[in-house]
Amino acid sequence: MNASITNVTVSPPSPAPGETVTFDTTVRNLQSSDAPLEINDIVIRKSGGEGITEYERVSDLGSISPGSTLDVPLTASFSSSGDKDLRAIVYGHDRGTGENVLLKYPVQIQVQERHPKVDITVNDSVAGVESGGHVTVANGLDTKISNVEITMDGKGIEMTQDRIVQASVAQNDSVTAPFKFRPTEVGEQTLTATVRYTVDNKTTRNITKTTVITPDPLRDSVKLDTTAVGSGSDRALRVTVSNRANAPISNVAVGGTSENASLQPITLETLSAGSSRQVRLNATLDEPQADITVSADYKLGTKTESINRTTSLRSVPGTIHLAGLNVIQQDGKVQISGSASNAGETATDSVLVSVVDTEAVTPATPNREYFVGTVPASDFVSFDVHARTKENITEVPLKVTYLVDSKRKTQTFDVAVEQPGSAAQPPKSSVEDTNQSRAACSQCSPWAGWCC
Repeated sequence: MNASITNVTVSPPSPAPGETVTFDTTVRNLQSSDAPLEINDIVIRKSGGEGITEYERVSDLGSISPGSTLDVPLTASFSSSGDKDLRAIVYGHDRGTGENVLLKYPVQIQVQERHPKVDITVNDSVAGVESGGHVTVANGLDTKISNVEITMDGKGIEMTQDRIVQASVAQNDSVTAPFKFRPTEVGEQTLTATVRYTVDNKTTRNITKTTVITPDPLRDSVKLDTTAVGSGSDRALRVTVSNRANAPISNVAVGGTSENASLQPITLETLSAGSSRQVRLNATLDEPQADITVSADYKLGTKTESINRTTSLRSVPGTIHLAGLNVIQQDGKVQISGSASNAGETATDSVLVSVVDTEAVTPATPNREYFVGTVPASDFVSFDVHARTKENITEVPLKVTYLVDSKRKTQTFDVAVEQPGSAAQPPKSSVEDTNQSRAACSQCSPWAGWCC
């Protein structure tokens, strides 16, 4: 009988522990044989050593005619790495003579712990706050890997994004995928990445990688600072929100409450740890001064928190004072000139200076009254009025009317009259707020834009 095992092909050639290995065994009955070769068993067995270690056996495979071959696949796996010295053995008999036939073929393979390299990078983490990281799979094998599935798990950790799938990773290529997690405890915790992949479209392997993280305790520290800005009726609060916590804050709502003012709230998105943001809260004041409670509501980790502080906002409306007065007396007439000065923070409109008609004082030409018009904030406009007076008069009353923030104001100034040509003393004044809007007037003077 002329027969032999001509070849044993091992696939994969360098398996990993636990991976299924196929031994494609080819048995040939040479043409010179006189009879068919009956195949009883083909075995993959350990070569040498104590005892017999058999990995795979197939039986009753039929016969091989002279000049023919038989291909038989056998499978096995190995639990440990290292060099494996094996034998493929064929048990048969010659159908012509009835003699037993024993064929052997040496097989050597190297079982290696060969996997793609797996690395885990993790951001700093705080207990109760979502954080993230990345898993990198670098394929250093001699073939591409496919159906790559990465799953993350952890002790003392809640995973919020834990599974990533990649169709394939080419040889000498890599893939990096994100994951997210929320530590539930402080101190050392473990994160484990499990990578499952397929080699040569048929062999599935697994590899795990573990890293240790140390989440910090959550620290809440958010501060508010306020500064009054704007002028007059255009008043606002500039609010600075400073996140001094060790985690981002989100859904930040900044607003203000007051009994005599209203403010428009503003919502921010995320404010990272160690950063600050400024917002402007426009205010509408019902009175010249308002006490305001500024608050910021925000989410830190899984909790909603709030912080507030109290401040004040003051509005100084336009107010007219008479300044730089000069009084000249001549032939029973008095000429009073000076400046209508606005000491407020808003403009005054329709400013009119007029002489008050009394028993001792009568408005006189050429200027019984003087339409000053608009006086901007912190500015002045000159005026000049005339009056006839009786002898020994000591004061001439002047009335000033104007509009400020759509409200009518009336002020009366008593201008001292002492000696002809002398400078007048600062006038004494009284103020009346009629709270009338321009549209409420029933009579209008010849001066355009002014209503009495």
